[in-house]
Amino acid sequence: MKFVGHSENSVLEADKILNKPLVSVLSGEDFIRKQPPKRSKRANSKSSNQKQRPSSGPLFSPAVVNSDLNSSREKASDDLQRSTRNQFQNLIKLTPRSILLIAVLLSTSVAGVLAASLISHSHPNISLPDENSAQEALMAMLEPEPSSSPIDGSDLPPIPTLLAEKSYTIRRGDTLQTIASRFGVREDTIISANNLSSKSQIQVGKTLKIPNMNGVYHTVKKNESLSYISRAYGVDMTRIADANNISSATIRIGERLFIPNAKLNASVLRNFYGETFIWPVRGQISSPFGYRTNPFSGQRTFHAAIDIVVNRGTAVKATREGKIADTGYNAVFGNYVIIRHADGYQSLYAHLDSILSKKGTSINQGETIGRSGNTGQSTGPHLHFAIFRNGQAVDPRQYVK
Repeated sequence: MKFVGHSENSVLEADKILNKPLVSVLSGEDFIRKQPPKRSKRANSKSSNQKQRPSSGPLFSPAVVNSDLNSSREKASDDLQRSTRNQFQNLIKLTPRSILLIAVLLSTSVAGVLAASLISHSHPNISLPDENSAQEALMAMLEPEPSSSPIDGSDLPPIPTLLAEKSYTIRRGDTLQTIASRFGVREDTIISANNLSSKSQIQVGKTLKIPNMNGVYHTVKKNESLSYISRAYGVDMTRIADANNISSATIRIGERLFIPNAKLNASVLRNFYGETFIWPVRGQISSPFGYRTNPFSGQRTFHAAIDIVVNRGTAVKATREGKIADTGYNAVFGNYVIIRHADGYQSLYAHLDSILSKKGTSINQGETIGRSGNTGQSTGPHLHFAIFRNGQAVDPRQYVK
């Protein structure tokens, strides 16, 4: 039958593929040459009998077709089982060299899989933050994390916009710090409101004005406008107008305005706390500030400085930070240095043996500017030290600490 022949050829083709040795599959070479399976005499005789048997019925008889199909299925099953047995038998008959090659190939494959697994576990993928997340991380460091229970804005007292002042009489044990803490304002706000210049002015029985908000006072000068003052302090003009209850932009010279949230200059605070100037040298004062008899002329003259006795070559330090305004030699003062400071202050150092600073350079407080000496009109080694405020000489002993 044609069906039988076709099924038999398919089975033989499947058997050829299945009987290919494992080594051949891995390496691509046939290390083991298999002989095609020999058909038994019984199968040959059966095939010849089938060819010689005359058909005794219809060509497509259902019974004959079913019988032939069942016979083909049984034969295909027998061939598959036989090919499987032959495959294992051939593996058993492998030469030691072939077995060694198979073992090497298998171990290499397994080692590769294990290595890939270990590498993937020991070096996980690294996820780099993008630009936005890096920016957020950064902002998180700068800003505090939001509270889990945010405070309701209605619980906070409203920020005052209109200035109001209270009076307070200083009691025993009060300091500027305790008074400021009691009223919830900064210390410089109280200093500005009361025109205080020194902490020695905080005395029992003195009455202070306490503003209801932080800020400083400003006295309007010639050619100043509300817009100019707003820019100078960096405070919105509307806030200044609201605090002072100003209905128009017109302001008068000499008018005292409160600037909300503004702060006093650092040098003003140093003046108040007595920490503005330091001693340029340490020694005995041979001639104080004020009138005296001039040792060279014998006349009564005003000595606008103090003379400090020190050995020649002593380091002279800047009494305060500033800029070197001038250096040079004078017949009276000898070698001298003048420093210009903030807030209209200047300091003079005279009779120096040597000058160690240059005109126009900035100087830090305590930095050495020269060496003491005996140059100019001098009766002996000393330092002539003077402080000027807005061009007027002041007693250095009232400023140095």
